[in-house]
Amino acid sequence: MIAGCLHGEGFVLAPVPGSPDTPEPVADRVRRDSIDICLVGDRAMGRDGVDVVHDLRNGTAAGIVMLRHTGDEIDTVLALEMGADDYMVKPARPRELCARLRSVLRRTSRASREARPSAPSVLRRVDDLEICGVLRLVSVAGRMVDLGPGEFDVLMVLAARTNTVLSRDRIIAAARGGGHAISHRAVDAIVSRLRRKLFDSPEEGARRIRTVHGRGYMLTETR
Repeated sequence: MIAGCLHGEGFVLAPVPGSPDTPEPVADRVRRDSIDICLVGDRAMGRDGVDVVHDLRNGTAAGIVMLRHTGDEIDTVLALEMGADDYMVKPARPRELCARLRSVLRRTSRASREARPSAPSVLRRVDDLEICGVLRLVSVAGRMVDLGPGEFDVLMVLAARTNTVLSRDRIIAAARGGGHAISHRAVDAIVSRLRRKLFDSPEEGARRIRTVHGRGYMLTETR
């Protein structure tokens, strides 16, 4: 139904093969075929759709719309911070989807994207903590911090809902969008490492990433 509506509205579709073993990276295919906008689902090319969004945003000037089964706020924020231009929940109404695709095309025309400066933008600021989701870079008060993949994913989850207590189960579920499966004990260990790497003292770490006993963790924001 959606494909028929897109055809009827004048879109030319170019499906991307679904195998993770496809030799050509998806961003290369998008550039080679001069694709203007990408519609990414829950899974694409055998991978989580958020990972594909990250690759597309790093390697192309195309617009990106995510179409997923979950409308959870954290999942939506993560997808947008990883580079999606819009986010819709399945089942999508075909005409609304077409309208949103056109809106993204207007906002992110190829010419305007290519004219933008190449310096990475900071997508999330939490007081003196700056997180660039596209390039997976983190700095605190201007000091660059080297985080592992799981550490970065957990930090992104916490930063998506500052001043909100997130359970370990919720952190695990959202962090899977970055492609890294973790356990309850791993969450605790990762939070401990984040406190040590990001902040100057154990006291500051415990204050900035709070433990709420019996409930979970919260990244605090004062500004």
